[in-house]
Amino acid sequence: MQIRFSKFQHEHINECADLYCKTYNAEPWNENWQSTQPIVEFLSAHLANNYFIGFVAHSNNQMLAASIGFKKPWNQGVEYYIDEYFIHPQYQRQGIGQLLMRHIETQCQAEGLNAVILNTERGYPSELFYKKNGFEEHEGLIILSKVFETSSA
Repeated sequence: MQIRFSKFQHEHINECADLYCKTYNAEPWNENWQSTQPIVEFLSAHLANNYFIGFVAHSNNQMLAASIGFKKPWNQGVEYYIDEYFIHPQYQRQGIGQLLMRHIETQCQAEGLNAVILNTERGYPSELFYKKNGFEEHEGLIILSKVFETSSA
């Protein structure tokens, strides 16, 4: 299989939104995306950010994988923060995610970035994937959130 990597561009938005829904509606996530519209809006907002960096992998004019993120200036340099990273369900566990990650690392180093950072679900296959690809868990760090109640006005 011939795989082509490229930077995420505006023309990738709809295909990437379809891939996102396909991926996250499948096991093990089982999310319930009924429409791609929220993802199109999410991707468009990221793309409008001047710190945005995204990558896609294609084969035979089909998108196989994507990484959506941004440059994050930090005290030790600029990091690439991966907000979303997903592989087409039919092409998972075939090395495509690893190839895309290697491409990302090469591109980030060429642009002078000093690290790739991300978060993922503990116990999901993605955790093992990232660890197998050299990512390390930062002991003592946790992710917190606060969901706001919506008014019924």
